[in-house]
Amino acid sequence: MTMKSNSGHCATTTESKNSEALHTRLVKSHFEKLGSDWFLEKSLPIGNVVKEQIYSFQQNGKSQEYNADGGFVYYKNKLVGVCENKHQGTRQNACERMGRYLFIPGIGPKNMFITCAGPGFVNKKCGDSTGPLLDLAINAGVFILENPKPEEVKQKLKDWTDWIQSEYE
Repeated sequence: MTMKSNSGHCATTTESKNSEALHTRLVKSHFEKLGSDWFLEKSLPIGNVVKEQIYSFQQNGKSQEYNADGGFVYYKNKLVGVCENKHQGTRQNACERMGRYLFIPGIGPKNMFITCAGPGFVNKKCGDSTGPLLDLAINAGVFILENPKPEEVKQKLKDWTDWIQSEYE
């Protein structure tokens, strides 16, 4: 497994940066053990996945990109998933941005591995902005963990990549 790009985006708080770093480290470590059929790309140029690119250009004429914390997952040179971390407080909507990946051809709910961290992802009677999205994501089949311990992430990543391998063999 190789990480082919180092471009990324900026997390906004120390907690968010730490959460993203842990997610990225666990994902990278997992994929390094899987062998040469697997690789990660940190970014995905929009022009690589749309039939006709009209709007998503940078000022220099290059395609705009989506960046994923853990990366876009390729198995046997086919885009098969995305690993993303979302950290948020109790009243923000950072988690809603994970829905953008569903517009990428080949990325369905089950092709998404998401770790969610922060006080916005504590299960309580009043779900704030995260409650509806988490219920929808879980019921759609997204591989999602809320405030997970590293061992939970490792096990869920194994389950997820086992599923991907069985789907794309």
